Amino acid sequence: MKKLAKIVAMMAGMAIIGISSLFAQKSGVFKTYSDYTIDKMEYGIDCATEKHKIRLNDFLGKDFITVVHDGKPYDLKKTETWGFQLCDEKIVRFQGNEHYPLIDKGILWIYSKQTVEPSRGGKGASNRGGVRTVTTFYFSKGGDNVILELTLNNLKATFPDSHPLHDAIDEKFKSDASLDEYDKFHKQYKINHFLESQGIK
Repeated sequence: MKKLAKIVAMMAGMAIIGISSLFAQKSGVFKTYSDYTIDKMEYGIDCATEKHKIRLNDFLGKDFITVVHDGKPYDLKKTETWGFQLCDEKIVRFQGNEHYPLIDKGILWIYSKQTVEPSRGGKGASNRGGVRTVTTFYFSKGGDNVILELTLNNLKATFPDSHPLHDAIDEKFKSDASLDEYDKFHKQYKINHFLESQGIK
């Protein structure tokens, strides 16, 4: 069982992201958050006419990503890289040697990561022959702050002086799991819509 879980985990970590979509104009790497805000990319491409690959190297436990650009590989330290953008406009951020795919950008930036564990069932898990894929949600207040697991305690600690907000959060969200609910009508995660309704900026 442990051997099977290890194999599946390695396969899940072999993330080679081929970029060939035509939906966005460009893709590339941002060294800093400031670079992201001014759209300053390294190893950037025009997605309509070019392709490249970004290898996360997670399955090897490496502390760098590899960008194959113009047919040449370039290794970039994860700790020295803010993140990158794909041609479908998806953003992936780094914190330490971990990567965090961005899934919602509002007052909170919300991320999700998947890990493979021995199967025990439960929320956020999909079973695959004795192992399960578990999705964990994270957040940061904006794109340049620390990434934390999305929990009620971490959320309230992000707004430490707003005690009325803490009470409102407790009234609206009854558990950590309720924070990752998506609002299909407003097309954003419910926690972001809630914070907007509270006048948080």
